[in-house]
Amino acid sequence: MKTNWLDIVIPLLIVATMSLILTTYIIPIAMTEQKARIETSERLTEIQKETIIERMESKADSPIQYITTSIATVVKVLVLATVMLFVSNFLLGGEVKYFKMLGITAYVELVDVVSLGIKTPLIVSQGTTKIYTSLALLLKESEHFLFRFFANIDVFAIWKIVLFGIALGIIFDKKASKPFWIITIIWLTYGRSSITSRACKNLKQEQLYA
Repeated sequence: MKTNWLDIVIPLLIVATMSLILTTYIIPIAMTEQKARIETSERLTEIQKETIIERMESKADSPIQYITTSIATVVKVLVLATVMLFVSNFLLGGEVKYFKMLGITAYVELVDVVSLGIKTPLIVSQGTTKIYTSLALLLKESEHFLFRFFANIDVFAIWKIVLFGIALGIIFDKKASKPFWIITIIWLTYGRSSITSRACKNLKQEQLYA
């Protein structure tokens, strides 16, 4: 089946628009939580806390963060399509064009609309961004590596992997299980490295203000 620009643009517009609308409800709650973490931090002085919070509040009404959300949506699809192209053409031995993979990725990203549609009302009603649809529900919330790793094993992320597996299986006329497991391994590896990277970044920020 031939891919045209509408196969890419329409899903992207839907995801970006929904993200933009629902983010307006999430950002104030996220900022409140961030302020609370700063205020209870033992590594920062009172002056440092005030400075950081003032900086956050000055950016609160800036349209930049909403523009960034839209740009991030597009960048995410471009990067993910590149990764999936590597999986299909190098690991699975296929010959898929980037444009076609971009179309597949754009449609798979529509899962984010469902995710946001379910999580946003819960975030607003409970007043916290700590809403989990992952294996993190089995553990007590903490900063421990295992909790963060389990938080990445999200039902919507698994849904995306299944859809990619099915799509690549159809393209290559193979069982969806093969691309599914390859994608899963890459996804878990990325999840582990992103947690480590985030932990290092947080440590550096704490050392900077210590």
